[in-house]
Amino acid sequence: MRTLQDYVKLYGQRGVEFEPGSKWAYSNYGFLLLGVLIEKVSGQSYYDYVAEHVYKPAGMTLTAPLTEDQLVPGRSVGYTRFREQPGPGEVAAPDVWRPNTDTLPYRGTSAGGGYSTVEDLLRFANAVESRKLLDAEHTELLTTGKVETGGGGKYAYGFGDRSFGGIACFGHGGGAPGMNDDLEICPGPGYVVGVLANLDPPAAQRVSDFVLNRLPEK
Repeated sequence: MRTLQDYVKLYGQRGVEFEPGSKWAYSNYGFLLLGVLIEKVSGQSYYDYVAEHVYKPAGMTLTAPLTEDQLVPGRSVGYTRFREQPGPGEVAAPDVWRPNTDTLPYRGTSAGGGYSTVEDLLRFANAVESRKLLDAEHTELLTTGKVETGGGGKYAYGFGDRSFGGIACFGHGGGAPGMNDDLEICPGPGYVVGVLANLDPPAAQRVSDFVLNRLPEK
């Protein structure tokens, strides 16, 4: 599994589950298809396109969908909780934390799995807010909620749109065994909250929500 097309071939063709815009359901497959669409429209690989049009203008120098065979100084190792199933008559052993290396794909995709730092997340947030990536009209289109998510917020185009104690924010999180993150951008008061964790969800989300629900309105 080395390319986005490899994943699409693996998952096969899928039909439309509901009328677009009528409701919300998160789909990693949908984000894989968006990555393939970027490749077809731009004529570049997804990785080259994002590096040129997102990372470079935002000044993000420590963000990339790195391959797992690359040697990268300072790259963290994720740890996931593992539980051994006891045999007949055996007492269950305590959970243990194990490296998540055997759960990782060869490389991150348009559905997630990249590497970054909180400093680069801040650079991305600043680039979005300063309109380095898109003009004001398209930034608003991208980040303004369109459909209810069922959790008190709305989903836009790749961003969640929700409020914390009266403060409107947009952002996104992600998670898999041994990794969790959240980035929330709150334009009104100018807050940016970014949390990365090398533990199972909701390690980062818990910290992010704790901070966001205690920020004062300016």
